[in-house]
Amino acid sequence: VITIAYKRASSSEISQSIEKFNHYSTRTVPEIGQKRHTRRRSEKIKISPAILFSAILLVCLCGLVFNSVLQKVHSDEVFLLRPTSFSRKAHSDMISDMYEHSDFMPRIGEKTLRYAKMRKLYDEKLPMHDTDRIKTFVKSLRKREYFPIMEDQMTYDIHDCPFDPPANYPFAWNIAHVLENWAPDDTTPRSHIYQGLCVFDFETERGKAMNYRAAEVPFVVRDDPQVLRTTERWNQPGYMDKLLGERKHRTEYSPNNHFMYWANADKFPAGWKPPTKMIKMKYQDWLSHANFTDLSKIGPDMEHWYFRLVGCGTYRQGKCDTVSSESLFDELPFFQPRRANNLYLVKPKKQAGIHCRFGMKGVIAENHFDGARNMIALMGGERRYILSHPDQCENLALFPPGHPSARHSAVDWSNPDWEEFPQFNDAEVNEIVLQAGDVLYLPTAWFHYIISLELNFQCNTRSGKSQDYMSAIHQCGF
Repeated sequence: VITIAYKRASSSEISQSIEKFNHYSTRTVPEIGQKRHTRRRSEKIKISPAILFSAILLVCLCGLVFNSVLQKVHSDEVFLLRPTSFSRKAHSDMISDMYEHSDFMPRIGEKTLRYAKMRKLYDEKLPMHDTDRIKTFVKSLRKREYFPIMEDQMTYDIHDCPFDPPANYPFAWNIAHVLENWAPDDTTPRSHIYQGLCVFDFETERGKAMNYRAAEVPFVVRDDPQVLRTTERWNQPGYMDKLLGERKHRTEYSPNNHFMYWANADKFPAGWKPPTKMIKMKYQDWLSHANFTDLSKIGPDMEHWYFRLVGCGTYRQGKCDTVSSESLFDELPFFQPRRANNLYLVKPKKQAGIHCRFGMKGVIAENHFDGARNMIALMGGERRYILSHPDQCENLALFPPGHPSARHSAVDWSNPDWEEFPQFNDAEVNEIVLQAGDVLYLPTAWFHYIISLELNFQCNTRSGKSQDYMSAIHQCGF
């Protein structure tokens, strides 16, 4: 139609042009000059009906194409960010109905078909309502029990703590006694440890845990059904391989078992060298180093790797890491910014993502404090935490502000130099071994020294900070 209209319009315009030429050719040049100005003002642009029709038709066609593109984009947005009431029947032809697992949260987490298929497979394999099975499985991962030393001298029972934190909670001991009882480089379990933290059952003592958290003191909560469910899933053979795939993630490398945080290497003091190296590694490659059976191939002076994952969520507009693992918000629903998770997130809007660190046996994270509240969950293996009250800041001999490893103790806890750091001999600490299904609360500015007793999966999240202990930190120059 457009072609025919164009041909007709062209022939008509040619005829009119010939007539105009004949008309002007019979006139003299002066006549043309005298009437040119008048003609330009009086002439009106004439558009043929055929051209107008063609233009309208072309605009309509473009509109149809543009509208189809908008519909496609909108359907993709609905597909990725649909609400929880999304109708599965309307998308029955989609693969797995774009399976919405029970931990699905709009606009947060991984919204890919690959992850949906995998979760559907394992959710069918591990029904969430079979709580007895889940508890039995997780308890089988806890290989031993730890008992507190000098229990008779404590004013409370760590497994039956009062509703309100008792005076001088948590109980602490001289650091020399603690390290002598269990040297950091020795991963052989001890039956009795210097434990001062209360352990609360999630289902029967959640109120106590909330009260201790409100008082900004550390504690451990055990057997949260959501934590247990994640723990069971992560310990299924091959699950982590499928979850993490072939992507390379941040990994820290150390020539020995000590991992000291550092930053701003351009401001390092004379003679200082970075204690670790940042690399990227696939999960399977890390596991090949960490999952060993020959104990002769591992020791304090041998190479160690510390595998890391980061899920951004809304933190820094979802751009907190170049290789983010947003599935962590699906895998760890208890760390999602929901009101129901008020035990773990004091201020959900202040959440700084989810960070996971997978430790191989013997890995030591040097003593330090963090500037925010910290909830730390263990989904497998064992980790020994040695904790110190913020008022021990001066005794712990920290690197000063401005140092690449500021906030961290300058003392080598595996081999303390008591003469160089005499104040370290006065430090007081307590310890606890986290096992699968445990969640540790660390208030702002509490010191922690971490030892991986075996291969383990640990994740933490932070949600704002309190000012309860900042005066003690300020006295240390921070």
